[in-house]
Amino acid sequence: MTVKTNKQRLWLGLIIVIGAIIMVFRLNGKRTEEQQKRDLETSIAKLLVHDYEGVKEVKFTGWGHSRETGSWGTIVIINGENEIGFSFDGLSSLEKIRGIVTDDDTEKMEKPETDTKPRIMDRIDKINKTSLVGVTVIYSKDNQED
Repeated sequence: MTVKTNKQRLWLGLIIVIGAIIMVFRLNGKRTEEQQKRDLETSIAKLLVHDYEGVKEVKFTGWGHSRETGSWGTIVIINGENEIGFSFDGLSSLEKIRGIVTDDDTEKMEKPETDTKPRIMDRIDKINKTSLVGVTVIYSKDNQED
């Protein structure tokens, strides 16, 4: 009788341990995705400060993901009024940028030399060295309502 009970306890314990391991890996993957989003948002904020005049506040509204294409997208509000949309092939870096959509008011904020600048992927180092001192960045994770 005790052998049967011990086997049942062993199986139950094994199932609980496997379940806990699976949950830890899933939570770790979610944390990694959130960290990638935050890092990419910081890079986007630096890009905006680098390429646009008068950027004082950058607010990220959140992220969307397309299962069909695998692309990611976010909308950024600059100084509380100008919107710009970004799409990416992945969350790893600005190098994965696929497109930028702006309105006329946002285009007016572009620095004059922006038209003659090389592609974003060719100037990543300069963008990453841009300071965000004096710029308020509201990250999408901090912007979510619970």
